[in-house]
Amino acid sequence: MPIVLHTPLDCALSDTHRGHVAVMGNMDGVHKGHQVLIAEAISLAREIGKPLGAIIFDPHPRQVFDPGGDPFLLTSREQKIALLAEQGIETVFVLPFNRQLSMLTPEEFVHDILGNVLGLAGVVVGEGFRFGQKRAGTTQMLETLGAEADINVRIVTPATMTGASEKYSSSQARAALRDGDPRLAAQIMGRSFTVEGVVQKGQQLGRTLNFPTANISMEDYLHPAKGVYAVTVQVGNEHVKGVANFGNRPTVDGTGVLLEVFLFDFAKDIYGETIAVAFHHFIRPEQKFDGLDALKDQVTKDCDQAIALLA
Repeated sequence: MPIVLHTPLDCALSDTHRGHVAVMGNMDGVHKGHQVLIAEAISLAREIGKPLGAIIFDPHPRQVFDPGGDPFLLTSREQKIALLAEQGIETVFVLPFNRQLSMLTPEEFVHDILGNVLGLAGVVVGEGFRFGQKRAGTTQMLETLGAEADINVRIVTPATMTGASEKYSSSQARAALRDGDPRLAAQIMGRSFTVEGVVQKGQQLGRTLNFPTANISMEDYLHPAKGVYAVTVQVGNEHVKGVANFGNRPTVDGTGVLLEVFLFDFAKDIYGETIAVAFHHFIRPEQKFDGLDALKDQVTKDCDQAIALLA
């Protein structure tokens, strides 16, 4: 794992952590577009002989400006940091996105935060990057201000999806998941959409149907299309295939949305453990059945289809 520094806004880092080349952005999903930025940062870091870092904002600015909005995150902070590490990032600077940061002018952000606090040697962003109060800072301003602060600035043209004009983006991945297309989301991100959560006790109705489920809350994760999915689940060091239902459970008068996962050929008690559920294929929309027997018959069919899809 990389070094993770929760960076204060008004206290300069020690010399040990200064001088990085950093890719900068929300980096939600660490998708293929982000990976192009990281590759450019790796190139610049090698060119000028500096360590490689990433600057992320926590919480996501959208959570600050629209606190009552629908959940939308593709990755938790912990997942994001782990994915950045897989891409070669050595240090992750976590900037607190709060009123103080949001009110900084573009000049203050570059000179005070990137220059004085972080002491960056270089920064890499996509050409659509905006910063400073009311997103007034453009990439052209970043280049000018970066030169004044002795920071090498690289602006990267967004990578586009194969055979399409759309760029790889977190928004595209979210749209695919909301449309019930986890395979397209995986093409955009370079991996399957994966939700991590603690297994909690539910109504335990699945046991009466011979399909005991591990239930987890989606928390701040984006809500994909409600329905049934073929999934794989990491439980500790094990990887298990399964079928999952995300939704309101209308047949049993469920309240609130929940992710319920039935793991194939798995009988361990995992209440209280953290599992990671990867969405691979959408099987069918959520629907209400005429009683538990009809539901059990359909779940059997769902399992058969999931086994075939995951073979």
